[in-house]
Amino acid sequence: GERKAFIEAYKRSGLYRELITEELKKAGLPEELFYVPMIESWFRPRALSTARALGMWQFIRSTGYRYGLKQDKYIDERMDPAKSTQAAIKYLTELHRLFGDWTTALAAYNCGEMNVLRVIRAQKVDYLDNFWDLFNNLPYETARYVPRFIATLLIVKDPAKYGFELPQPDPALAYETVEMTSPVKLTSIAQKLDLDQVLLVALNPELRHNSTPNSA
Repeated sequence: GERKAFIEAYKRSGLYRELITEELKKAGLPEELFYVPMIESWFRPRALSTARALGMWQFIRSTGYRYGLKQDKYIDERMDPAKSTQAAIKYLTELHRLFGDWTTALAAYNCGEMNVLRVIRAQKVDYLDNFWDLFNNLPYETARYVPRFIATLLIVKDPAKYGFELPQPDPALAYETVEMTSPVKLTSIAQKLDLDQVLLVALNPELRHNSTPNSA
């Protein structure tokens, strides 16, 4: 049922592959974690869940603050692909340090480490091998989340085996960063500089009103 969304997201993932894999390498984390946003948001920087999680990496407000993502009436860095990627890597690193294996760390990324710790404490046995020991007692969405991530890795590794014909991923985003000192609408910038307005908005998803913030 998600085939169309999967194929579209795989194509979109090319925009962010270079950015995310470079940060994963710097942190010494598995490059396969690049596909976490596939499960979280279909690689959509402005994705909003029913639980009010926002951005490509789907941070709730409190976790975003915890990992240094600015959120005010002008800016929400949960929607900034670069900054949210750095925050997600910090969070994933901590979760792996806490649980010791990636399947459990990913489950905790989805539903929160306290929920996973609660399930571990409620176990009738005094050991934890991995995520699959907890599977039946986790929230449905979390229990489904990790197998979906594993399925994604299998599909992208051998699409034909699973009946997929995946498109060429989009090329990486190319842009320059310019610092603004006053509030201005992106539409005005696009008109003045003869830029594609849609592209300029897409390059600045963290700007809540498609305008640079008022720093006053």
